[in-house]
Amino acid sequence: MHYNQNELVLLYNSERAKDRKTLAYALTVTSKINRQDLNAVRLSDTMLVMMLDRLGMDCKSLLNKADPYYQTYIRGKEMEPGDWYSVVKHRPSLLRAPVALYRGKAIVCETPTDVYKIAGNPVVI
Repeated sequence: MHYNQNELVLLYNSERAKDRKTLAYALTVTSKINRQDLNAVRLSDTMLVMMLDRLGMDCKSLLNKADPYYQTYIRGKEMEPGDWYSVVKHRPSLLRAPVALYRGKAIVCETPTDVYKIAGNPVVI
């Protein structure tokens, strides 16, 4: 995957309703969207590192700790950063929410309308 900061990159899971709704809101921000459905594409090391750097987060803090797989196999384990990268790459469904990257910024979209925050557009409801 190539990265163009003038495109809105959305890392999302098309199987989740909230993620699909976030994509719909993202389409109102810009028509230039690089859709990265984590069920269909493999997250590259470069994209993962860039995303985490822009978010100012580590892999573990981006995981859905309520997920049954996390509870069974990961909870309580201490791992090196490279191991956390491997977990996210092989189980992208563990990401707790869609992540949007746009114009050098990144945001975790906890709610679908959070995608507006990255574009600098206030949400009027």
